Amino acid sequence: MLNKFKRLGKEIVRQFAISFFFCCFIFVIIYLISSKPIKKYISIINMMSIAETNATSKPIEYDVAKKKMSHYPYYGDVWATLKIPQINLELPIYQGDDLNLLSVGVGHYTGSYFPSQGSSIILAAHNTSNFFRRLPELYEGSQIIIDADYGTFEYSVTATDIIYYKDEDRLPIQKDKELLMLYTCYPVTALGLTTQRYVVYAELVGEDYEK
Repeated sequence: MLNKFKRLGKEIVRQFAISFFFCCFIFVIIYLISSKPIKKYISIINMMSIAETNATSKPIEYDVAKKKMSHYPYYGDVWATLKIPQINLELPIYQGDDLNLLSVGVGHYTGSYFPSQGSSIILAAHNTSNFFRRLPELYEGSQIIIDADYGTFEYSVTATDIIYYKDEDRLPIQKDKELLMLYTCYPVTALGLTTQRYVVYAELVGEDYEK
C-alpha cells in the first residue's frame, strides 16, 4: 500500500511539472506575440541563415532592361556603402538589423526594399559618434549616397521627424515611390535604447549602374 501511494505521489508531481512547463511555454508565446514587433522575431529567424563566412558572397548584378537584381544578399552580408558627405559619414550596409550587425555598421531592415526597386528602403544604425549621431545636422536637400554592388544611388533629404518607437506607420513600406529612411535612437546623445527615433526621409534623385 505504501509503495502504491509513493507511485501515485510521483505521478502527481510529474503531471504537475509537465502542466507547469506547458503553461509557462504558452505564456511566453502569448507574451512574445502580443508585446513585441513581429519584425524582431523575423530578424532572429533570419540570423539562423547566416553563413559561417560571407567573404565569398557573389556580388549583385543588375539587369537595367529588366530592372531586376541578379540575387539578394544573405543575412549578414555587406552589399553597399552608405555615404553622407555633409557629416563625413561612410559606413558599410549589412543585410539585416539585429544588434550584432548594428554594432559594426548600418543595418538594412529585411522587410524593406533595395535601391532600384522603386519602393521603401529602411536603414538603421546606433546613435554613437561614429554612426548616426549627427543625423540631426541634415536638412532638406542634403545628399545621401548608397554605393551598392550593382550601382550608385543618390538621394536628397525631404524631411526629418522624431517618432515613438512603436509608430511603425511613420516608417512606411510603400511601392509607389522610392523612399529612403534612416533612423536612430533619440535623443542622439542618449546612452542605450530609447523610446524615440530620429528619422530622415529622402527621395531618389539620381542612379548610375555603370560599375
